[in-house]
Amino acid sequence: MTRHSRLPKYLAIYDDLRGRLETGEWGTNDALPPQRELAASYGVTIMTLRQALRLLENDGLIESRTGAGTFPASKKYSYDLLHLAGFADDLTAQGARIETHILGSSREVPPTDVAGFLDLAAAEQVLTVTRHRIIDSRPAVLQHSYIPWLIGISPDELIDQSLYRVLAQHGYPVASANEAITIKTLGADEAEILGRPLGSPAMCSHRTNFAEDGSAVLHDTAIIPADIAELHIDRGPQQLHVRYHISDHLGGRTPPHDE
Repeated sequence: MTRHSRLPKYLAIYDDLRGRLETGEWGTNDALPPQRELAASYGVTIMTLRQALRLLENDGLIESRTGAGTFPASKKYSYDLLHLAGFADDLTAQGARIETHILGSSREVPPTDVAGFLDLAAAEQVLTVTRHRIIDSRPAVLQHSYIPWLIGISPDELIDQSLYRVLAQHGYPVASANEAITIKTLGADEAEILGRPLGSPAMCSHRTNFAEDGSAVLHDTAIIPADIAELHIDRGPQQLHVRYHISDHLGGRTPPHDE
């Protein structure tokens, strides 16, 4: 007897579908066949098929998207807002494939609000660097970084290097940070870079980083499309964890349903 012939039907289906998912038969954006079609292919009722799908969902292998069907589960990465590690370093450590493209850099007087965050004197200049982060081949983050010019960082130092690491190399390791999260809609240039429609919603992080002596050494603005970003807060009696979840698809989850 084969292993499958000894199993209840729903477990045999679960076992088979799990194997097909793990070998990549369906991509993240490829829907599994409709439930009636799947049930017929296995020669079972929809109720039996749903038992198998429920197990796969509990294992984090599939997810249902409202009005679209059942898909392989999205890859999800977390960025803990209570840690001081760089965004790219955190996600790379979780297995994300991150490409960083420097779109431009300039020496300039920053906008008034940024000058205030960095506690700069009037007309004091910064190095402004605009970077585009691509996560697992999908446009994900548009980041504007403002660094006091007197720190002495050049744009070339940021090619394939963490900005936090470069700051530490210049004698300014980041020791603390303030961060605010706002919601915005994408303008024309932002939408084009991030591959989203004009006016799409996005999460915007405004983060000011401080050296050990309390001086502001970096202000970052990171724009993340709302269709791949979630803000999670886990509360306990004496602790609080706050993190982003970044995924290739976060919209419209519901329990498995019949298409």
